[in-house]
Amino acid sequence: MAALLLAGCATDGGRHAPSPAAAGSVDVATPCGEYVAAWVGRFRGNVAVLDGGVADAREERLQQARARLSRDGVDEASCERPYCIVRPLADGRLDSWCGYRVPDPTGAQLYRWIPYR
Repeated sequence: MAALLLAGCATDGGRHAPSPAAAGSVDVATPCGEYVAAWVGRFRGNVAVLDGGVADAREERLQQARARLSRDGVDEASCERPYCIVRPLADGRLDSWCGYRVPDPTGAQLYRWIPYR
């Protein structure tokens, strides 16, 4: 795979202060935290399958998280998902990386990247 794939969204384009998710403190007990964890898990699982791994039940976990969002009246778009990319490795292997792009408070750079756990 020659191209990197980019998925995810930053809900506010960096105009607001970093969210708890961007600060690395996603609470998976919340509906959004559970959804984001399931979404990232499915992304990483799909990359693992592309890398020759075996599919697992991550899609089911994502559907359960979406059902909880619906049950709790939370819009999926209001949950801040990280950006995720597929990284080609040596010998044709694949890996993934997920993280949040936040404004750099020091001003040294426009943004800094905070890895998703």
